Amino acid sequence: MLGKRKMVINSLFVSGLLLFSSVLSCSIKKSSTNNQSNSGTPGQSTSEKETAPTRIEPGALKPGEATGSYTAKGETVELRYAYAGRGERFGNESIIVLLTDKPIPPEALAEEIKSQTMFYDGKIRGLEYVFMKESFWVRFHPSQFQESSSPLKDYSVENDIVKGSDEDKGNMTDGKYSRSVKFAATIVK
Repeated sequence: MLGKRKMVINSLFVSGLLLFSSVLSCSIKKSSTNNQSNSGTPGQSTSEKETAPTRIEPGALKPGEATGSYTAKGETVELRYAYAGRGERFGNESIIVLLTDKPIPPEALAEEIKSQTMFYDGKIRGLEYVFMKESFWVRFHPSQFQESSSPLKDYSVENDIVKGSDEDKGNMTDGKYSRSVKFAATIVK
């Protein structure tokens, strides 16, 4: 009887150690994933900085800034600028956000939000978002690919500042169209 008890205790002890080591290894993997560097280190080449993952929280961006990129038919476009305005789209009052590779001149901004003339003329490239109460729509410029979805997880409007992030790996398009962006923009009046 004493031998049986000793064997059960040893089995429980070994099982407990296995469970503890499993939990410990999962938490170590999780913390190492969360602690990846946010920026390149001095001395890194440009290609090393570009391939390093960029993790900037939407709140860390100043209004007018965007970070990230989109890919359309194999071409990747880096986005740096964010603009926002109000307008009617699809029969609803909406917030329109433009994420671009080049700045939009202040005197052209209202017209660009209304009718995207610089996008259509090929002067700038980027993403055009339309945010409605229950969903959003996005169009890639210049390819004109577009899709809609339910609201972004990281989207907010506070004191006329729109902040958000969006990521789509392009699974529905076999990778032809993908995006990973973060932005902060002041809504123009």
